[in-house]
Amino acid sequence: MTDRSATPETILSLFAAQGDKFSARNLSTAAHRVAKFGGQNRDVRRDRRVMALADACRRRVNEFNPQELANVAWAFATAGIEAPQLFAAIADAAPSRLGEFNPQNLANTAWAFATAGIEAPQLFAAIADAAPSRLGEFNPQGLANTAWAFATAGIEAPQLFAAIANVAPSRLGEFNPQNLANTAWAFATAGIEAPQLFAAIADAASSRLGEFNSQNLSNTAWAFATAGIEAPQLFAAIADAAPSRLGEFNPQNLANTAWAFANAGIEAPQLFAAIADAVLSWLGEFNSQNLVNTAWAFATAGIEAPQLFAAIADAALSRLGEFNPQELANTAWAFATARIEAPELFDAIASTASSRLGEFNPQDLANTAWAFATARIEAPELFAAIAGAASSRLGEFGPRGLANTAWAFATTRIEASELFAAIVDAASSRLGEFGPQGLANTAWAFATARIEASELFAAIVDAAFIAAWRVQTAESRQYGLFAAIAGAASSRLGEFDPQALANTAWAFACVDWTKDFEFFAELAYFAVTDLDALDDLELSQLHLTSLHVHLVWPDRCSPLSKHEQMLQEAYQRQDPSPSQLQRDVATALDRVGWMHVFEHVTEEGLSLDMAQPDTKRAVEVDGPHHYLKRTRVVNGATRFKSRLLRRLGWDVAHISFFEWESLDGELEQDSYLRGRLQIMLSAPAL
Repeated sequence: MTDRSATPETILSLFAAQGDKFSARNLSTAAHRVAKFGGQNRDVRRDRRVMALADACRRRVNEFNPQELANVAWAFATAGIEAPQLFAAIADAAPSRLGEFNPQNLANTAWAFATAGIEAPQLFAAIADAAPSRLGEFNPQGLANTAWAFATAGIEAPQLFAAIANVAPSRLGEFNPQNLANTAWAFATAGIEAPQLFAAIADAASSRLGEFNSQNLSNTAWAFATAGIEAPQLFAAIADAAPSRLGEFNPQNLANTAWAFANAGIEAPQLFAAIADAVLSWLGEFNSQNLVNTAWAFATAGIEAPQLFAAIADAALSRLGEFNPQELANTAWAFATARIEAPELFDAIASTASSRLGEFNPQDLANTAWAFATARIEAPELFAAIAGAASSRLGEFGPRGLANTAWAFATTRIEASELFAAIVDAASSRLGEFGPQGLANTAWAFATARIEASELFAAIVDAAFIAAWRVQTAESRQYGLFAAIAGAASSRLGEFDPQALANTAWAFACVDWTKDFEFFAELAYFAVTDLDALDDLELSQLHLTSLHVHLVWPDRCSPLSKHEQMLQEAYQRQDPSPSQLQRDVATALDRVGWMHVFEHVTEEGLSLDMAQPDTKRAVEVDGPHHYLKRTRVVNGATRFKSRLLRRLGWDVAHISFFEWESLDGELEQDSYLRGRLQIMLSAPAL
C-alpha cells in the first residue's frame, strides 16, 4: 500500500486477495487512493470490491484514528460512492472523539457528510460545538468548506457561522476564488446576515474575477442576490467578466446568473443578451428549475427576449409534469409579466395546476391567479379551484397576495363571493402593511364590484370598516375600506408607479368618493408627472376621474385639467364598436317614433348609444359586459358612467340585454320601449 502510483484496479485487486490482512490504516489508505485516482469513474463506483471495502471499513470503524475516520468519509464522498451504513457508523463513532480531530479533520468530515447527502444531526451538532474555538487554526479552505457543509446539509448553527464571519474577513487575501464563492454561497444559503463579511468578499472578489471559473462567478452573483447585499461594483465586474465566458457555463450557472442579476435589480442588458443566446443552445439540458428561473429572471429584469420565451414555452409544454407548484406559478407569472402570448402553455398550466392546488403555498396561488388575469387567459375551472383553495387560507397570505388575488378575480369577472368576503376580513386590519401597488390594486378590485356589494362586504362589522357598499349612499361610502386605504396611501403616493396612480384615482372616483378634494389633487399631482408611461386604458381612467372631480368640486382646479384634451382623446379611442343588440334597439326606437342620434358623443367625450342632444335624453343598451359575470347586477364601471351622465344633466333609460332577449317580436319590443321611455325619461306616451 506504499506505492503512490497504484491504480484503483491494483488497490482493489490487492484488497480482494488480502483484505482480511489489511490494517485500519491500510483500509483508510485504500479508500483514499480509490477516491483520489478513481474519482467519479462509474466503473469504479459500480465495482463490487468497492462495496466490500466500504463494509470492511464499517466493521473496523472503531479502530480508525481521527485522521483515518475523516479520510474514509472524505474518500467515499469524493468518489460519489453510496455507503450509508459506513457513514452511519462514522457518525456514531466520531462525536465522542472530536477533541482529537485537527481542524482539517473537522472540516473534511463535515464536508464529506454534506457532499454525500447523509443526515447526521448529532455529528453536525458536535462539530458546531467543537469548531468555533479553533477556527483560528483552520486554513482558508477549511473555513470555506465548513460553512459550505453546514449550509448544504441545512444545519442551523448560528454561533458557528457568527464565528466564521468574525474570523474570515481578515484572511480573505488567502482565499482562492472557490473559497470566496463558497463562503458567500454558504452564508446566503443558510440565511445568515453577515454584511461585513459580504462587503469584504465583494472587495476581495472584484479584482480577481479573472481567476474565477464559471461556477464561482455564478455562485457569487447568486449569493449576493439571495442575501440581499447591495454590491454594485461587484455585479458590474461580473457583468463585464461573464459574457465572454458563457460558453463555459452549464445550464444551472446560466439560469442562476440571470436570476441573480434580476433579483438584485441590476441592469445588465449586454449580459442578459449574451445569456439569452447561450441558453438557446443549451435549453434541451435545462431542468425544470433552470427553465423557470430563466423565464422569471428575464421577466423580472424587463428584458425583451421573444425567441427565448418561445423556446422556453416549447420546452416547458412537454415537461410540466416535472414542475413543482412554485415552478408552475412562476412560469405563468413570468410569461404574464413579460407580456408574452403563450395560450397553449397557459392552458397546459391550468390543466396541470387545477388538480394540484392543495400543494400550492399562498404566494403560488396568488401569483397564478394574477398571471392568468394579466395574460387575459380564460380559465374558469382553474379560478374556481383557486377560490376554493384560497378562501380558507387567506390568513397565510401576505398583503401583496391578498391584493393580487382580489385584483385577479375582479379583472376576470369571476364570481367568487365567498372568496371576496374572506379577503375583506383578512385585509381590513392589515392595510398598513400593503405596498403602494397593493393599495392601488385593492382599491381598484373592490371598486369594480365584480360581486354584489352586500355579499362582498357582509363580513365587515367593526367600527373602523363600516359596510360601506351595503348602503348605496355617498355618505356611507365615505367610510369603510376606502377610508382606510386613503389614510394608508396619502403619505405614500410618491412611491406609486403611474399605473397604480391611475388605478387608484379611478377606483376612488368609481365609488363616488366625495370626502375630500385633496386626496384626488395629490393623486393627480403625481399622475401627471409621467403620463407618457400610461396606455389608453389608464389615461381613460384619469379622464373619468377628472370628470368626477370637476362635477363634485366645480370650483376647484385639478392638475388633470391641463391635460384634459389628451385624456379625453384616449378615452374616446377606448369606446367599443356598436353591437348588433344596440342596432336592433335603435331600429325599434325608430319604429316607435323616438328620433335620435346613433352613437352620440357628449362634449365631455362620453359616448351614448342613442341620444336626443337637445333634450339631454338618451337610451343605453347594456349588454353582458355591463353586468357582473353570471348575474344581473350592473357592474361598477357602468354605474360610474351613469352617475356622471346624471350629474351632467342627462336622463338615461337603460335597456338590459336579458330583458330585451325575453321579448317576443316587434309588438312586445315596441310596447316595452314605450314604457321605458315614459317612465325613465318622463317622456310623453307615444
